Amino acid sequence: MSHDDHHHAPPPQPHAPHGHGAHDGGHGGHGHDQRLQPANPPPPGASDHAERVAPQPTSHTAATPLRSADGILRPIQDSEYFSYDPASVAAVSSHIDEYFNQPLDLFPFWESEGKPDRFHVLFSRQIEERFPVDSDLRKHIHDYGRRVFKALVVHVSVKRLSQALAMIAFTLLATLGPTWFTTWTGSAPIGLGLAFGAMLATVGVFWAAQAILFTQYRFQLENDSYELSREIVQRTRELQNLFTSARAMADQAETQYQMDGKGWGQRALYLTRLTMWIGARMEYLEKYVQMELWRIRRERYWMRWAQRIFTPLVLIVWLALFALEPAPQDAAAFRVLQGVAILLGVLVSWLSYFRWRTPVAAVQDKLGVEGWVRYASLDVDNAVADQVRRDKERLVEYRALTRGR
Repeated sequence: MSHDDHHHAPPPQPHAPHGHGAHDGGHGGHGHDQRLQPANPPPPGASDHAERVAPQPTSHTAATPLRSADGILRPIQDSEYFSYDPASVAAVSSHIDEYFNQPLDLFPFWESEGKPDRFHVLFSRQIEERFPVDSDLRKHIHDYGRRVFKALVVHVSVKRLSQALAMIAFTLLATLGPTWFTTWTGSAPIGLGLAFGAMLATVGVFWAAQAILFTQYRFQLENDSYELSREIVQRTRELQNLFTSARAMADQAETQYQMDGKGWGQRALYLTRLTMWIGARMEYLEKYVQMELWRIRRERYWMRWAQRIFTPLVLIVWLALFALEPAPQDAAAFRVLQGVAILLGVLVSWLSYFRWRTPVAAVQDKLGVEGWVRYASLDVDNAVADQVRRDKERLVEYRALTRGR
């Protein structure tokens, strides 16, 4: 985490010149939030405390007051964003500093001499550190990805199991079916015909069962996608409202500082940084969604390759065992049914792989990203630049008016 070894940095001087070290919001350019000291200082670096553990994954993140044991800031209350209370402003500014004034961890403290984590693990922990406010939504996104993967595993496992059960049924009908049905009807030809019909009925049962299971699988995927999309739409609209309010307050709050230029300057500085930080939250929320969806696509890709191996493997094992099956007394009827069973086994195997597969665009179609408020729609650079433009214009107009007095 980026708090490692920050306690070695010298504190900023109280009268330091205007620059990076003096006005970085309390971090001293190292992510060390001095405004929360001594009540909630970040933990010391890993070099002093080797037992320090890595942050928990997003799905296990719980809100803690002020800072957690790993230095993660507490969530922000809605009333704190535009509060004039110095403590609330300092708390929100601390979150802003976590993003703007921290260097990325190029060598995270949890890395060891063993195999390094995949990049998405590192990226997820960096987002967790810099944007703890959205940990609840990231938990939903992460859990959604795991549910999609688990549902896929269950779906393909049931297909392989159904394939194997259908082949076992073909084997039993080919070896014992004629005897059963002949005993029941009293006629060998009728018994052979009924065994053949039972094989066809097995294919029909297999088809119907797979269709029902696939429908349930798709419904679960669609419902999970709709629910996640609803939560993201709500959160992104809340962030958009905060962004719009921060932009508007940069002009509206000026009337409260008619005779206090420095006070208004500090308030405008805070509102500008808040505007940019809310935009960064939107951006990294999208990046987190993109990361989880990338993981889903990769898992589906490798799952498809696994089924390309297991589907023919089940068929080959069954063919080998079926070929070794000794013929009963009526060998001719058995060979006929054995040939039919092999053809139907190949058909079932082909259907179990190529039929009822999850479409590539299933998540893309059902997640409804077109309804989200996207980072690009905030137009952060022009929003901040336009605020500066208006201030510069008013300043020049004011100077022109005062010169004419």
